[in-house]
Amino acid sequence: MRRSAVFATAIIAAGLLTTGCSSTEEAEQKTESANASVCLALEGLEATIEGLTTGVTGTGDVTVGKAQESVNQIETAYDTVQANIQKADADAAEEALVAQQQFSESLMQIEEGLSGLDGTQSLSAVPGEVQQAVTELESNYEELNDSLGCASAAE
Repeated sequence: MRRSAVFATAIIAAGLLTTGCSSTEEAEQKTESANASVCLALEGLEATIEGLTTGVTGTGDVTVGKAQESVNQIETAYDTVQANIQKADADAAEEALVAQQQFSESLMQIEEGLSGLDGTQSLSAVPGEVQQAVTELESNYEELNDSLGCASAAE
């Protein structure tokens, strides 16, 4: 009888361990999926940010009006990134939180810098502080991307 009880207990314990591993794997898969969604959303930002940077350097035909449209697109895409970060329900690393803050500040600075300017003016002719904010936005994007563990689409 004792032998049967020990054997039954061992089987139950093994079953519980297996169940524990299964739910752990499931949780890891959900986390990976959520992280992939965050990274995919970040990729949506990258091209628009690169377009702004090209406009600032004068190598692209980007006007202030087009830049303002790009800022709106970036804000929409960034909202998607933030929503996906929240869905990931992971404790965001301090590095990621700082990168998010810096990104938001640069975006706000660009938006404020472009307001009131002639929409037909070339982006490469805007004041230096706006150009600097665009450069910082790109750098902040890279920091955010790295802090969230996403690979750059350019890689």
